[in-house]
Amino acid sequence: MRIIIFAIVCASTLSLLLAPLQFAQAVNSVKIFPPDSKPYGQSYSEHIKNFWKWLASIPVDTNPMKDATGQKCSTSQSGSNSTLFYLSGGGGGSWERICKVPAGKGVLIPVMTVVSTTNELEEGQGTPERLDKIAKDDQDSVNSLYLKINDEEYPFANLSKYRTHTDLFEVVYPQGAIFSARPGVSNAIADGYYIITEPLTKGNYTVQYKGSLGCSPDQEGCLPDTVTFAHDIKYALIVE
Repeated sequence: MRIIIFAIVCASTLSLLLAPLQFAQAVNSVKIFPPDSKPYGQSYSEHIKNFWKWLASIPVDTNPMKDATGQKCSTSQSGSNSTLFYLSGGGGGSWERICKVPAGKGVLIPVMTVVSTTNELEEGQGTPERLDKIAKDDQDSVNSLYLKINDEEYPFANLSKYRTHTDLFEVVYPQGAIFSARPGVSNAIADGYYIITEPLTKGNYTVQYKGSLGCSPDQEGCLPDTVTFAHDIKYALIVE
């Protein structure tokens, strides 16, 4: 009898202890800013330009884009002065990263993106019109999109309204830059599907985003269902 009573008491106590934990996890929901809003006082377009200025400025050997574990995810992030923490793609393929994020910051999620810059092209080929066409054609060929934040899923239909095409801006490439770009100031135009979240509270979060490209609009001899690029990025975010 004592054993049974003890078991009941333990079960009741455990139940009471677990209830607050389950509630604490439940309140860690993530809200997303609408695409026509101004998160943290700037348009989506301005945030996207800042994202590419950040990513382009980091040499390839320390760039978060080529980080297999998440150890480099904080590289050149501007600490407490920034309202956003940038996640990154990987140039294709599957990547799983663990990343620490300061509490109270929003997160920019580059679900499917492109940037077209003069310093990636041959000299004289990077006119604004050419950059604009490259970026637009690339994202016109997106044929799948997916985002999952914790248990909330956002399929293609939900994400399609988040496409943003920027106007002309500048990035500065270092020596040993990503995309094998020439070092120095470069004109750029970005396109793609970007998500910006409201500030994250302390806790653990999972973020997965993936997508693929098919044939570009002017590509001849390519079947409609052909996949020419695909990525699948998974982040375990520790917000503290």
